[in-house]
Amino acid sequence: MLHGDAGIAAQLDPNIKNKLGVFFDQIINYVGERGTILVPAFTYGSCRSKYFDYNKSPSELGLFSENFRKKKFVKRTKNPIFSFSIYGKKFKYFNSADTSTCFGKNSIFDLFHKVNGKIICLGCDIDRITFTHYVEEFFGVQYRYYKTFKILTKYKNSKKIISIRYYVRKLKVPSKIDLQTLYSHLKKNKKIKEIDFGRYNFLSISSNNFFRACVFLLKKNKYSLIRKK
Repeated sequence: MLHGDAGIAAQLDPNIKNKLGVFFDQIINYVGERGTILVPAFTYGSCRSKYFDYNKSPSELGLFSENFRKKKFVKRTKNPIFSFSIYGKKFKYFNSADTSTCFGKNSIFDLFHKVNGKIICLGCDIDRITFTHYVEEFFGVQYRYYKTFKILTKYKNSKKIISIRYYVRKLKVPSKIDLQTLYSHLKKNKKIKEIDFGRYNFLSISSNNFFRACVFLLKKNKYSLIRKK
């Protein structure tokens, strides 16, 4: 599960055209036919518009995400809020995720956890890791609650309304995700890999280690993954 910033590709040879595309090609070559890459292609706006087009709705996460979504041989999952662009062997496995939930049982995050997938941050902060919300729902944090959205979803030539349960943040509890305590805990216990990637950082952690560390901290402090404003 790859979170990233398009700026990382700017470090490539200035004579290379479509640097981000070339960058992704290298990652695809690295994982090979047996590997699988997941890049978030989220569409938070579908909560307001009540509409999601599997083929045409652009990712709202910037150039890094949208460039990968448009690559050849990359396929998109069908969750109308938290879709992923996926390349590789396990697309069918992840595409079988329950679309009636964002972070719950049999969601794509749950399936990812079951195979102990690797979470990577390339040129972005650890706070970008959306897997955090999966842990928050599992633990039942008090600053979030369930809200159901009904979204008209278009897939190829068919349309249907999907009812999806989203563990959203309580607006009456002003807060912002803050994983610095988690980062310090992971680093202290040598559960996270970190190297320089030119001008950027590269972070890597298994979903099992991330999950266990979050639960450990939440048991000590129920607000350990956020900063209360």
